[in-house]
Amino acid sequence: MGSMLAWIPFVTPAPGVSGYWWVLALPMSLFISMAWKAVRQDDMAGYWPAVAKMTAQVVLGMVAFFAALALVVLVIVPAIPAD
Repeated sequence: MGSMLAWIPFVTPAPGVSGYWWVLALPMSLFISMAWKAVRQDDMAGYWPAVAKMTAQVVLGMVAFFAALALVVLVIVPAIPAD
């Protein structure tokens, strides 16, 4: 309880979830996809396939961004000569 008293939202990570924050990206992308498709879809006939497709696109986009950033940080930046 003492660590929650010193927690400042939006400045420091939330205690207890900082170790597995990446798991929360899956439900976050699902809920954002559900809200976006509910507003943008003309009819609800293809709602769930559209939500599944958008969720997969968001998750794969995050994974691709992580891979590109890891390539830059771990391979390209150390290869730059320091003068």
